[in-house]
Amino acid sequence: MNQIGDKKRARLPADTPVARKIAAAYPEMSGALRKFADLVLAEPLQVARLSVHDAVALIDVSVATANRFATTLGYEAYPEFRSELIAGFETLLAPFDRMERKLATRPTPATVFQASLREDIANHEQTLGMISDETILEAARMITGARRIFIAGVDLAAHLGGLLAIGLSTLGAPVRTVDSGGGTIGSLRLLVDFGPEDLVIGIAFPHYFRETLQLVEYADQRDVPILGITDGLGSPLAALSKTSLFVSVEHDFNPPSSTAICAVIEGLVAAVSSLKPALADNHRQFVEESYAWMAAKGGHWGRQD
Repeated sequence: MNQIGDKKRARLPADTPVARKIAAAYPEMSGALRKFADLVLAEPLQVARLSVHDAVALIDVSVATANRFATTLGYEAYPEFRSELIAGFETLLAPFDRMERKLATRPTPATVFQASLREDIANHEQTLGMISDETILEAARMITGARRIFIAGVDLAAHLGGLLAIGLSTLGAPVRTVDSGGGTIGSLRLLVDFGPEDLVIGIAFPHYFRETLQLVEYADQRDVPILGITDGLGSPLAALSKTSLFVSVEHDFNPPSSTAICAVIEGLVAAVSSLKPALADNHRQFVEESYAWMAAKGGHWGRQD
């Protein structure tokens, strides 16, 4: 790849149609086809931007190889393959393109701050129309009826999952999350004896992390019910979930909007508490027991004797 620069580049996301087709066809590909497939996986943006002649020149294969690669994946010809490759990245990079356009207008910090809050308000309104009463009730019942709960999410979703775990644990729910030191393997140890009486709550938003989906797929294979918190029917998490809470997460400056996701998490905890009002006693007990450890009481720091 003599014409490819040394700067860090984005690999082809595993959840795009082109990546899935390559994964399915790769074992039967010849050496030259695999060479071009490796280029597409490693340099998808480069391949999407170049003509077929310039793309094959990067790795010294023929135009015929590129065309044969496209038909092997099920496309009529190379232009159809390239169009779908471009479409996959348009979806992936759209939020950042919007950010660049907004920043190019040189907005003031106050303007950006106010726009951010307005976007979150709009997300809340949009989300209210995406989640039906029946879905909320089913999600709450899944939680209250579960023997044990595991929350699957990494990166930002891990922090949001922690908020959900705190909220549910104060209601007495037996909740675990991904351990920071354990990773996927540590999580599998927690899930190894999960079954239909338990529950996995998956949190995944673009660009859906593979580790989260692997944990959810593992649970699904063991007939563990899945409750998804994600952005829509196109999410790979939604396809695995018995029930999904869809969240509008559009944000020009900080995609996806963690504020919108957090609001749904807090709403879910409130919904659960409404099914079992007696669970509020767990929260009251926690507050009473932890009062002595609170930093500020009556305007003073530290424990009061």
